[in-house]
Amino acid sequence: QGDKEAEDKFKLVNEAYEVLSNEEKRAIYDRYGKDALKGGGFGSGGAGFGGFEDLGDIFSSIFGGGFSGASQRRKKSSDEKFQAELVVNLKLSFKEAVFGCKKNIDFTYKSSCKTCSGTGAKDGKLQTCPKCKGRGQVGISQGFITFAQTCPDCKGSGESASEKCKDCKGKGYEELKDSVEVNIPEGIDNGMNLRVAAKGNLSKSGDRGDLYVKVIVEEDDTFIRDDEDIYIEFPVFFTQAILGQSIKVPTIRGEATLNL
Repeated sequence: QGDKEAEDKFKLVNEAYEVLSNEEKRAIYDRYGKDALKGGGFGSGGAGFGGFEDLGDIFSSIFGGGFSGASQRRKKSSDEKFQAELVVNLKLSFKEAVFGCKKNIDFTYKSSCKTCSGTGAKDGKLQTCPKCKGRGQVGISQGFITFAQTCPDCKGSGESASEKCKDCKGKGYEELKDSVEVNIPEGIDNGMNLRVAAKGNLSKSGDRGDLYVKVIVEEDDTFIRDDEDIYIEFPVFFTQAILGQSIKVPTIRGEATLNL
């Protein structure tokens, strides 16, 4: 089965190379896409790309991510310079997480620059990125394969500012301070998130995203938590266990008597 799979992949690569190395076929692919090549010898029985959407998918499936056909154009939306959702970390002591508490959180959020309407450009005017020519990607060609990566200048948007906005220094946003009181439920565990509606970043449309408070629980010197269970390592003498004596052990709610 492995040999058959390898053979099929080898055929796909050969057929892809045939298209990429043939100027006429390559021109058809670049202009009209894979459907224009159906029935023209590409893929078994003229079925297209053997289940792949384009030439880049073929090479990605064989060589891994990062490869793409030279005709691919992937452009990231430039509507916002940041995500609407905001994540902040909150440290809790072991007992605060166990019993719950209230916490006041001071944080900084992003708000689209009003001067440049969030574009980062002077007067809000953007131009086609000169580095990637508006494609949002730059590539390194190796033979007929192009290794594509996000354009470092425009961050994949395909647009850039010829002159940066003076107020936001080209970032497209300003940073503002805010605070919120959060109720921490008892039993919250390390890594959990609490959602606070409409307390995240503020977009240029005026909508504010959600704030996610990621809980980081500090370890305790005495107790160990495992999911909903709490453990303690406590020394017991052999004679105490044999005689079934009672001992005093610490718990999260104070000292308790344990009958052995």
